This record gives sequence, structure tokens and C-alpha cells, in this order.
Amino acid sequence: MNSAAVRGARPGALLRTLATGRVRPPAEQLQTPTEGTAAEQAQAPASGAEGPAEGTRAAFPAPADAAGGRDAAERCEVCGEPVAPEHRHLLDLRARVLRCACRACAVLFGHQAAGGATYRLVPDRRLLLTGFTLDDPTWASLRIPVQTAFVFRDSAAGRAALFYPSPAGAVESPLDEPLWAGLVRDNPALEGLADDVEALLVNRTGDEHEHWIVPVDDCYALVGLLRTHWKGFAGGPEVWAELSEYFAALRRRSTSVPAARRPS
Repeated sequence: MNSAAVRGARPGALLRTLATGRVRPPAEQLQTPTEGTAAEQAQAPASGAEGPAEGTRAAFPAPADAAGGRDAAERCEVCGEPVAPEHRHLLDLRARVLRCACRACAVLFGHQAAGGATYRLVPDRRLLLTGFTLDDPTWASLRIPVQTAFVFRDSAAGRAALFYPSPAGAVESPLDEPLWAGLVRDNPALEGLADDVEALLVNRTGDEHEHWIVPVDDCYALVGLLRTHWKGFAGGPEVWAELSEYFAALRRRSTSVPAARRPS
């Protein structure tokens, strides 16, 4: 998969590359999970940092046909029609997987009542939240080993879920409900976060402290980028260049709004 595909708006094929089991991230400690319950156990933390607690679960799995081969042209996973290289996704609420959607199905399920308890359309808005309140002690209290993370409200679990990207997939880390409630209180724009399909994306790499509301599939594109380009123990220069370009592209595509503004 080339870099352009990784940085694309909605690379449907990329979602099929994601390892979403619980893993320990850096590369020297990566292990291939075995089948069955052993593959679902939390792995040990890396580099002295605390990893995900036992009992946490992975983020949304790759689409249901991930194990099988794909035709050259991707197809809508609702009606079977071909889809464009850049297309929308639906969250299958029962299976908890992301599914590719053609334009017609995206329009259909864009009406909130249309999907019922089965499908929810992943939005396509990207908001750069200016003046976001998240201080260093609060960030450190999350105890994650990287400087990028995303949070979405999991309607099935009835809580907010925190994940961070690693070279082998998206890893869940515990998130205290009072901490999340405080973030929402201090940054009212988060009140408009759509359950399951939108995420708060935090980037604190280098000198950047940036916060976005993004479609959840953007977060998995970021995870896929790490998986595709990570080399060796520290990742290598290629992955950091790709991450820099990913966030530069996200800035270009985002609308800036104050984090203090409540949704209308």
C-alpha cells in the first residue's frame, strides 16, 4: 500500500490492514497473537509505561470480509455496488465493524432514522479545536506510552473509550469517567461528539498540542499508517515523515472552531 493510500480521506482497503487486538507497542516486544482467548488478553506495557488494563477490548474490528481476498474494485458492503477509491463508511452497530458504503447507501443512511439499530453513517466533518484545555499533568495521568491518542463515546459500553496507535494496531487504555467529564466541561465543543462514529484526536508529537473532532475512520487511517511504515525499534525516519504529512493534510482539511463553543 503506498503512502498516498494511507493519507487518503477514506482508504477503505486500509481498514482491512488494521490489527485491532490488544498489543504491546514497540516493535521489539510485538508478538503475533494466537487464535482464541489468548489473542484477546492484554499484553505487557512497553518501555516501563503502563499498558492497557486486563479486560479492556480492542477498537472496532476490520470489516467482516478482512480475511478474504478483495477484488481490484472495492464494493459497497450493504448493496454490493462498486465504490469510489474515496468513499464513506458505515458503522455496523450489531457487529461493531466499519463497512464501506457507496454514495447511494451513504445518502440513505445519512438520515438518522434510516439505519435504525443496524447502521450509523460515519460523518465527514473535521474540526480543529482551538484553545483546547488539556494540561500536561492531565495528559500524563492517562499513562499512555505515545503522544497521540483518540477518544470516542462507545454507546454499547455506555462510556468514553481511549485508544492510542501502535505498530500493531489500536490499543485501548483505561479512561477515568471523571477525567473525561472534566474535559467535556472545559471544552464544550466535545458535547457535539457523535457516539461511536466521531472521535477526539489528540496530537502532542514534537512541539504540537493539537486537538480535533474527526471521523473515527480517520483515526484508523492513522493506525494503519503506523503499521505500514514502522520499522525497527524507533519506527525509522519514514514513519515520522508520514505522520507529519498526515497531520499537515488534516490541518488543511479541517475547519477551526473554538473548543469553548457549544454545538448549536
